[in-house]
Amino acid sequence: MSYVLGMDVGGTNVVAGLFDSHGTLVRKIKTPTEKRRGADGLLLQLAGFATELLDAEGVARERLGAIGLGLPGFIDPIAGLVDAANLPLSRTPVSDRLGELTGVPVTVQNDVKMIVYGESLRGAGQNLPHVLGVTLGTGMASAWVSQGRLHDGAGNLAGELGHITFPDIPYVCGCGMKGCIETVASATGIARQARDAIAEGWEGPLSARVSADRLGELTSKDVSEACRAGDSMAIEIYRRTANWLSQALVPVIAVLCPDVIVVGGG
Repeated sequence: MSYVLGMDVGGTNVVAGLFDSHGTLVRKIKTPTEKRRGADGLLLQLAGFATELLDAEGVARERLGAIGLGLPGFIDPIAGLVDAANLPLSRTPVSDRLGELTGVPVTVQNDVKMIVYGESLRGAGQNLPHVLGVTLGTGMASAWVSQGRLHDGAGNLAGELGHITFPDIPYVCGCGMKGCIETVASATGIARQARDAIAEGWEGPLSARVSADRLGELTSKDVSEACRAGDSMAIEIYRRTANWLSQALVPVIAVLCPDVIVVGGG
């Protein structure tokens, strides 16, 4: 039996999993991402996961067949190059260099695209030919899998639904445009809406718990908990956010006609 190693490399943590030839996860580890020693230190850390997981399972290193990496940022999966703002990687040939360290083929791809591809294989989109996936986290991103193939688009930039704009979204996005949906349909966007509502005088259980000098510390988790507890302001923020998200997805459904839309993320 051969094995493959999959890694989700984030700006904060790395999650690595060892899978057997049936696609079954046999062991997983999670650890803080090594960024202090630059690209070399990060790649050595990733190579070390292969040794650690194989040794823990008593598997000979010759039985590792390949490694797949999901990373944030701009990825050229053909050349194996990675540009990631929150990682020490700038046009770094990750595939070649990690392949040299481990002795096996290495494939790199955008992390969100890998999440959605995984859902199409083993998750909520399993056995369905057309899967659209959307992740809501710090920002918003998406990917499209059709007939088992991931669609990259020109420049590998397909799936940037977070930059669909609406005239009633008042925020300027990090991309420079005003009204991008990821400025509201995201963890940061939900927290931002709550902070603005409180600053404008909206009163309720959530605002009563947050003093003016701590308003900047308010998180989407606080808003989520308030929503579950029945706070009218938090409920309205989630209702409004869901409405924007649905407005973005309806035309995408008309164009792509997916069998399922998988929504996930932090």
